[in-house]
Amino acid sequence: MNHVPVMAGEVMELIDAPSCSSLLDLTVGAGGHVLAFMALSAPTAQVFACDRDEVALELSRTTLDACGDRVRFLHGDSEQCCRRLIEQGVQVDAVLLDLGVSSMQLDDVDRGFSLRVDAPLDMRMDVTQGQTAGDLVNGSSVDELERILRDGGGEPRARRIAEAIVARRRQRPVRTTGDLRVLVEETLGRRGGRIHPATRVFQGLRMAVNQETQLIERTLPLALQLLAPGGCLAVIAFHSGEDRIVKHFMRDRARAGDRLLTKRPAGPSPAERRTNRRSRSARLRVLAVQGERS
Repeated sequence: MNHVPVMAGEVMELIDAPSCSSLLDLTVGAGGHVLAFMALSAPTAQVFACDRDEVALELSRTTLDACGDRVRFLHGDSEQCCRRLIEQGVQVDAVLLDLGVSSMQLDDVDRGFSLRVDAPLDMRMDVTQGQTAGDLVNGSSVDELERILRDGGGEPRARRIAEAIVARRRQRPVRTTGDLRVLVEETLGRRGGRIHPATRVFQGLRMAVNQETQLIERTLPLALQLLAPGGCLAVIAFHSGEDRIVKHFMRDRARAGDRLLTKRPAGPSPAERRTNRRSRSARLRVLAVQGERS
């Protein structure tokens, strides 16, 4: 499968990859952004490649095999990896966060991220930790389910869906993505259109399972601690709630003296929008910390 990195050209230009001696990619995925960085940076540049998804990390090891010991791999979520590197006294010239679910995870039918195929309701990015989406669907109260679907998924009919889920599980558990998809279709109706009625439900559950909003809030200040003077923090967001967190964080830092390299979020080129569907909702924001890059 071809897992194309989103907005790789824009990221490399804004962080000024040729002048970077080190990069921390906190969501390395298949390794596409790192490959782009290695092609532009000095032959001695180093990369810390992190991911909470062990499957993705193994794939990136294969993708980046030719880079040898210039890449150091770490398993863990973005907060965990930042804390470990801070403890080790690491500093880097650039930090990258590519948020949300990857095309690789969506394409893996057994992970339960996609509503297109029937699979167990899992949705964990790190399958060694935490509750599954099935645990939340079958164990949460109506109020909690409503909050998950409204806040994470932006679902305007969250209460109606939450009540339907609780009513259904009194008869039998909601075990698979297909069970949930059909339940939402029966509750809301299956109208024609580009967006399936269960899309926001799946998004809200995925974000809750992986605590994505809380994680980005905890990671951003840690990422700044790892940056050398003049270094850049680049964040690609796909969800409006996460992008809002990034925007407010970077604006606050700009008021404190750091420099916003993106007054407004950068988006993908028209050509990328046509060829890489995942890129269409991408918003890239970049912040440079005080000082001159050495």
